[in-house]
Amino acid sequence: MKIDIANQQKIKKINLLALRLLVKKILLALDLLTAKVSLLLCDNDIIIGLNRKYFKKSLPTDVIAFPLSEDRGNDYFGEVVVSVQQAVIQAKELGNDWKQELLLYIIHGILHLTGYDDSTKAKQEAMFKKQEQLLNQILAKNKKLDF
Repeated sequence: MKIDIANQQKIKKINLLALRLLVKKILLALDLLTAKVSLLLCDNDIIIGLNRKYFKKSLPTDVIAFPLSEDRGNDYFGEVVVSVQQAVIQAKELGNDWKQELLLYIIHGILHLTGYDDSTKAKQEAMFKKQEQLLNQILAKNKKLDF
């Protein structure tokens, strides 16, 4: 299992080692024991640029997941791009902790890499149920998110 994290945001200070351990727990819970995942923490400017380039939407979004195929010579399972800025904004609007919101986005992105899809209401319900289960599992073992 390999987890690369790039932090290209200055919104919040993040302990990357502690976050890497939580991502590892997510991958273990999903039985992705040999997965290599890249995680990019960014601000809204970066994620808007990616959203525009790949999805033709000039809006901020919380997370974008890019599955990577091994048959193209890439040994990474995928890349998850998360807007820390959007996590802070959404957490404030919902009355949640920004770290919990960020962790939820990471889980959501990893689930996309495993094939979960939220394009229909039924698929979205299944995906949201799984992400809530994983989030609760992680929070039960980590009462305080210390990243």
